[in-house]
Amino acid sequence: MTSAPPEFSKLQLSGALVLVAQIVQARAMRDTGDPNGTVHVDRRVCLQAAADLPPNPRFDRNAWVKAWQAAREDGSLPARKAVYRLLCQTLADELDFDGDSWEGEHEQAEFRRIASHLRSVDTKVCIDDMLGPLDAKVDPHNLWNGFVSPRFTLDAARELADQTQRLAEECGADGVDTVHVIDAGGKDRDGKPLAFVLRVSWMYLEEEGAKQATLIIEPDDEGRYSIGGWEWCWSYAAWWCLCSEGHDWHVPQCEGCGMTREQSETLKEAAPRVGEILHRLAPEATALLFEADGAPRIVGVVAGETELNIGDGGPFDTETLGEADAALQAALGGGLTDSGPHWLRFTGHEAH
Repeated sequence: MTSAPPEFSKLQLSGALVLVAQIVQARAMRDTGDPNGTVHVDRRVCLQAAADLPPNPRFDRNAWVKAWQAAREDGSLPARKAVYRLLCQTLADELDFDGDSWEGEHEQAEFRRIASHLRSVDTKVCIDDMLGPLDAKVDPHNLWNGFVSPRFTLDAARELADQTQRLAEECGADGVDTVHVIDAGGKDRDGKPLAFVLRVSWMYLEEEGAKQATLIIEPDDEGRYSIGGWEWCWSYAAWWCLCSEGHDWHVPQCEGCGMTREQSETLKEAAPRVGEILHRLAPEATALLFEADGAPRIVGVVAGETELNIGDGGPFDTETLGEADAALQAALGGGLTDSGPHWLRFTGHEAH
């Protein structure tokens, strides 16, 4: 599929493709009486969408000219021309372009599928604390009761399969769907893995039989597997910043405190190291309090609910605290805007 840089054009293109789908649906209703019917598609559909005209089964040249003249006056004409070119290129790649039309009869579902892929973000998903977090692509607009529909690589599907099978062992298979990757270990003529995915709903096996309880999941055109979409309660995995705000995994940075997701993950990884440094002189220490405006620095240490003295007469010396500060500095860098103070737990807790 043709990608459409920059990001705003990609999103604008996906919106235009949705409008194409609506026009195709209107034409199908007019020509066949079936809103899901198939119709012929030509460049005029792209012109309608690029002009941001309402869905109409008939190409209205007067409406199109008026819309493009208005776009020239408001300065949006170059952007609309760009959307038109991107539409033509994308549909040519996808739908066997020949001359001024796309040969064959097409359903609106094809255009919605392309739009969905363009809107998709790379993220991580989970189901509460039971499954995940797993790498996935997700269309934020494709929601079922507020839940997302992820598409996984084969490696992520394998990881999910392991998790579901462990969950079935722990909780009993009669209440858990399990995923299984059937992999021949070879590749097809296009170099793609010879593999497919099975989802087994064991709770339905006895009454409905193996055929009804088993779903074969094949890869899509991007080699990804849609597992549990519009059925399972998939949500975005979260990461937590210094100001204790939770963010969806694909959000790269907190606007409040300036912390990035990478810094958050690095801080969690650094927590055991910082704890190891402090435990040399205070084995009972469980958490520390630090400021984060500029270079991070420790301003307090506790053992459970007891505050430890970090000044003269306390268990720590300047060198040990300086080494722990340096470990925080290596994880967080400088320039964070939220001064804190913030807790970092390194015994029996995750770092926040």
